[in-house]
Amino acid sequence: MKILALGAHPDDIEIFMFGTMAAYAAQGAELTFAMATDGARGGTSDPAVLARVRRDEATAAAALVGAVPRFLDFPDGELVADAALIGALKALIGQIGPDLVITHAPNDYHADHRALSDGVRIAASFAVPVLHADTMGGTGFSPTHYV
Repeated sequence: MKILALGAHPDDIEIFMFGTMAAYAAQGAELTFAMATDGARGGTSDPAVLARVRRDEATAAAALVGAVPRFLDFPDGELVADAALIGALKALIGQIGPDLVITHAPNDYHADHRALSDGVRIAASFAVPVLHADTMGGTGFSPTHYV
């Protein structure tokens, strides 16, 4: 089984869906972790340094479960579900051919997360099922399945 985990920022997969990804890895799934933004605004240090550090951390985290990391490098804090994002997501889904995509919930607290969720919904269309991760603190989340 091929699983594509899509996070808006370099730490989102680890925060929102890493436990699920570890469970899939234990079952022998082929994992790809993709980060939509460069993560340059996720702290107070120099944006270029921060983007590089967060990329390295995301790569190290992916390696823990044998996932292949992919970086789309859209600007952090400016993600919108426009033609550029949807095109990049369609291309990524086409290249990987996942059996399942997991991403942020459409009602997530962060605008980049919501934009990615919308973009994934449009890009995946009927090609692949999409599951949504829990929101921060479970706000507005009504799960039907538990992992």
